[in-house]
Amino acid sequence: MKSHLGRTLAFVLLSSPLFVAPACHTVKNVVLGPVEAVVTVTSATPGQLEQYIVIASANSHAEAGVRALQKEDWALAATGFRQALIDDAEDDASHFGLGIALEMTGDLPLALAHFETANRLTSEAPVDMYVVSIARVKAKQGR
Repeated sequence: MKSHLGRTLAFVLLSSPLFVAPACHTVKNVVLGPVEAVVTVTSATPGQLEQYIVIASANSHAEAGVRALQKEDWALAATGFRQALIDDAEDDASHFGLGIALEMTGDLPLALAHFETANRLTSEAPVDMYVVSIARVKAKQGR
């Protein structure tokens, strides 16, 4: 198991829930810089959102994934993170990024698998954003 700090990506859970939104499922993406973004995902609780800072650094494929998240191009983000995982299959942060992209496309079973893999691979147990994401997707699945 290894830490993602100082590696390809850093994900920080800003708040859970960050704020209360209207009852509709809202997704908002705020660009912070060339390879960092704030990604907001709908919580399992209607009207609540969870927000993450996503920062890419070393891996060009992970950077492509983050750039795609900035544009809300979930399929392209998934492709970038999948390529990053070809480079390093044990990169917990890329598993997390792929999980976010997959959750946004509605592929909850695969998103859950990547969140669980990210949580298993990290040496920082438990990483709040991984645990919260696992719980969120399970709740969306009715588990």
